[in-house]
Amino acid sequence: MSGRNLAVVFTSLLFSLSVSAVDLEHSVSGDDEIENTLETSKVSGNSPYLVEGESSDNVEKSKPNGEDYIFNHGVKEVSGKNNKRYKDFGYTMPGSAEKQENYIELDKLKIAKDFRRAGTAGFNITFVKNDFDYTSDNDVINRTVGTGYKSVKGGTILFRNDQYIFKTDYLNAHWSIGAGVGYNSGRGIFIDGTRSNTTFKLWEVPIDAGLGLEIPLYSWFKIAGTGGPSVMGLMQNRSDIQRGEKGKRKIQVSPGYFANAQFKINLTGFSDDMAYELFSSSDITNLFLNLEIRHQKYASFQDAIEISGTSFGLGFTFEYL
Repeated sequence: MSGRNLAVVFTSLLFSLSVSAVDLEHSVSGDDEIENTLETSKVSGNSPYLVEGESSDNVEKSKPNGEDYIFNHGVKEVSGKNNKRYKDFGYTMPGSAEKQENYIELDKLKIAKDFRRAGTAGFNITFVKNDFDYTSDNDVINRTVGTGYKSVKGGTILFRNDQYIFKTDYLNAHWSIGAGVGYNSGRGIFIDGTRSNTTFKLWEVPIDAGLGLEIPLYSWFKIAGTGGPSVMGLMQNRSDIQRGEKGKRKIQVSPGYFANAQFKINLTGFSDDMAYELFSSSDITNLFLNLEIRHQKYASFQDAIEISGTSFGLGFTFEYL
């Protein structure tokens, strides 16, 4: 081979090596550019996937908002007492982290139905209008607090607690104890019938004990009746005698009896959401609006006085665990 041919071959070899080196440099440079591009293209915000067992905001926002689902997010923490009540009924408490569950599905209709049946007692508050009859010498009580000048024949506020003895789908039984306070007032009268300037205030304090039965009508209504012995305290207060002087107050007591009938309208029975929320925040399993009738008789006071008759009232019953 001549010297010229050898020079051509050597030159070609150097050119090939230069091209390869250029390609290698481009590959290395390209990796840097890819890495830089990835660094600058990262999207801000949380990943839409679960990372180390914790969900991102995107997952939380993507959860359904139907009424049948209750999520940990936004659910109030509940006390251990409430948690125990839910467990007693076989349900997992909303907001709990037991078994790593992110949410639970609740059938509110079934829960509310179970709660309504679970009450062990009921607290009654009732206002009874004073339409009772008063018998006394010369009809003095009626003429004072009933038809007298500036007379007030008010009513009685009664409080009663019922403790269930047994409960079934068709009949409930309970024992009860209760008490109340009533108020009446009016100007006194003299024997000749003229009106006095003295104001008489008549306070009544009945104390009841009894047994009762209830008949549930679906989940919306109940018919209830309670009756038993009672004691009435009667306190008279007159304005023409100074405090501490004899005759300012006169207290009398008489045994008697009472009977009470209630038509109960279950306010929580018309709304499962209301029943669920009420039970979740308290021990109350049912809230009733009551239309009531009370009959009573007391005829053994120290004076010749008898209080008897029937009157109507309106009240509420709070059933609870």
